[in-house]
Amino acid sequence: MEKFQTHLSTGQFAKLMGISKDTLFHYERLGILSPEMKADNGYRYYSMNQRDVLKVISILKELDMPLKEIKEYLNKKSPQALIVLLEKEEALLHAKIKKLNKMKKIISEKKRMTEAAIQIIPDQLVYEHNHEQYLVLTEADPYTNDESFYDSMLKHEKYLNSHNMDTSHTIGWMRDTTKVLANEAFSYDYLYTRVSKPSHYSNYMRDKGTYLVAYHTNGYSSVSETYDRMLKFVHEEGLKLHGYFYEDVLLDDLSVRGYDEYTIQLSVLITRKQIST
Repeated sequence: MEKFQTHLSTGQFAKLMGISKDTLFHYERLGILSPEMKADNGYRYYSMNQRDVLKVISILKELDMPLKEIKEYLNKKSPQALIVLLEKEEALLHAKIKKLNKMKKIISEKKRMTEAAIQIIPDQLVYEHNHEQYLVLTEADPYTNDESFYDSMLKHEKYLNSHNMDTSHTIGWMRDTTKVLANEAFSYDYLYTRVSKPSHYSNYMRDKGTYLVAYHTNGYSSVSETYDRMLKFVHEEGLKLHGYFYEDVLLDDLSVRGYDEYTIQLSVLITRKQIST
């Protein structure tokens, strides 16, 4: 039994590798990984050198490679075959990491917006100084019914995906200030998504400067009320509007009950009108 002192029992090996003894028994039954030694009393012993083998098997399984395929490789294993297998799995792992990083960005952005939303005072108008932002714009379809909103969003998402753009930020809507001031029929001009850095496909830059910001907490059906409140404030304070109104949804169905409880942030670039003498 002295030679078994350099090996680990099934329980010890399972504990070392962070798996269950049943998993080791299962791998042995399938012919994927067998103990290096078996004592006369039936006890199984694994070599410390089998750690790396089990690590790779666990990684391949984590990458959704079926145990059947793992066994097929082990039955015809060779250094060359291992290189081919690992190159394939390395590419899959790279793609998975990229996907997970994208998911992490989406979650972080949603968390940031939700935290901002719970701090707002709904009826308050505030000034915010914003830095330049790079946006991806697509034209909004003329409003006819709710389906036109859907078509506009579908077109925007298709543009982002076709150019492999960062979509961690939510989709926003833009309205030309001249149309709002002229009291034209309610419609949107563009959809936009913020991106972290410029590219050939980030086709618009939101100017830095002071923005008037308001919040609407009753969903899109009555968002025009907050536009009216902002315009009244602009007139009373002698402000001048520039560019576009930007709409961002801060709270949606993930955190509130229904469309009419959405919290929407409206912002627009402003300056003070010069008083003629």
